[in-house]
Amino acid sequence: MDRVRTRALRPALSVAIASLLLAGCTSSLRLRYRPTLTSPGADPLAAFTIASGNEPVAGNAARLLENGDEIFPAMLEAIASAQSSVHLESYIFRDGKIAREMAAALAERARAGVPGRRLLDAIGSAGFGEENERLLEEGGASVVFFRPLSVKTLRKVHLRTHRKVLVVDGRIGFVGGVCIAEEWLGDADEPGRWRETVVRVEGPVARQLQAAFGRAWLEATDELLAGRALYPENGHAGEAVCQVMDSTPGFDSNPARLSFLVAVGSATKSIDLTSAYFVLDRTARRALIDAVKRGVRVRLLLQGPHTDHVIVRYAGRNDYSRLLEAGVEVWEYQKAKLHAKTLVIDGLWGSVGSTNVTARSFTWNYESNVHVFDREFARSMVEMFEHDLSSSHRITLEEWKDRGLGYRILEWFYAILGSQY
Repeated sequence: MDRVRTRALRPALSVAIASLLLAGCTSSLRLRYRPTLTSPGADPLAAFTIASGNEPVAGNAARLLENGDEIFPAMLEAIASAQSSVHLESYIFRDGKIAREMAAALAERARAGVPGRRLLDAIGSAGFGEENERLLEEGGASVVFFRPLSVKTLRKVHLRTHRKVLVVDGRIGFVGGVCIAEEWLGDADEPGRWRETVVRVEGPVARQLQAAFGRAWLEATDELLAGRALYPENGHAGEAVCQVMDSTPGFDSNPARLSFLVAVGSATKSIDLTSAYFVLDRTARRALIDAVKRGVRVRLLLQGPHTDHVIVRYAGRNDYSRLLEAGVEVWEYQKAKLHAKTLVIDGLWGSVGSTNVTARSFTWNYESNVHVFDREFARSMVEMFEHDLSSSHRITLEEWKDRGLGYRILEWFYAILGSQY
């Protein structure tokens, strides 16, 4: 759709992103963790483009949103402004106050003649609720459940859409970990609430989000979404260069997995990673440890005592010894349930989305992230990360060695099932 214009921009983008990403880096980026993960050459832009499936595009505005108090008002405001389309893809849309507010806003736009499509995971959104269904049906807004359970779909029952994406008019997009449910309300100021991060983008990159939604919609409905109204020629909205990573189930070639390895492999100074669920495979673990060996400061912010998946937490903790011994900093969030999925490389660029560092996200799920190549945006992400560290506990190697035998057995046992998380 935008191929000619993107090609024309590529030389300038290559210079801009290469200087941002890898100032002072070596001339080649090699991922020697497996033979199949050798980078395609010395051009880091090409590596990220191949890994994510989309080329970076310039001229975007990007803004971080934290927790429900910031995220939901911004999403509702964008929906209310819609003139041509409203597309929502979500893993969880569960009945409650915010779900009904969202359903009412979507229905109002549908009554105003703005086409809207909702793609919800059939398992994650099992608690959708009759009232939300009524609101949307009466407003004329369509809802499709992704891969509902049936004899026909049993073979692919483990392949879920874990994305959390809202696209308005093909011009504004929201990507992150937020689901439409009560736990995400508030400001993460109590254990039962979620600490969440979303990025709001406006500009040319919204077309990539629209296309990602379109591919998922096509798979679910056999309807091809096309036309200028859905994919407008978005003008300059800001200075950020952005790129959408949308992944579909796969193994070593999965864009979520490759993007993570390319990002970690490109770091020369620092890696600040926040992941709600964290269960490393051998390749990802080696990537982080190798980063430390070449002088990169690696800080991990993970779930603490407030978690909805105790088994996953134990499985992830099985790797703490090797990480701590290598010099990786491991922090656990104490204030509320951590659900954010963010990554900042060298304080120069950052990624926000739905992707956890787990085999499920890297292999089985449909995921979406936005990479933002912008110093100011990255600086705000680092500030957010360090603010979260102030509500976290740092695990030391000495403390970890002193943990009880019972914990060690649980960690070892659940780690055996790690490929399922």
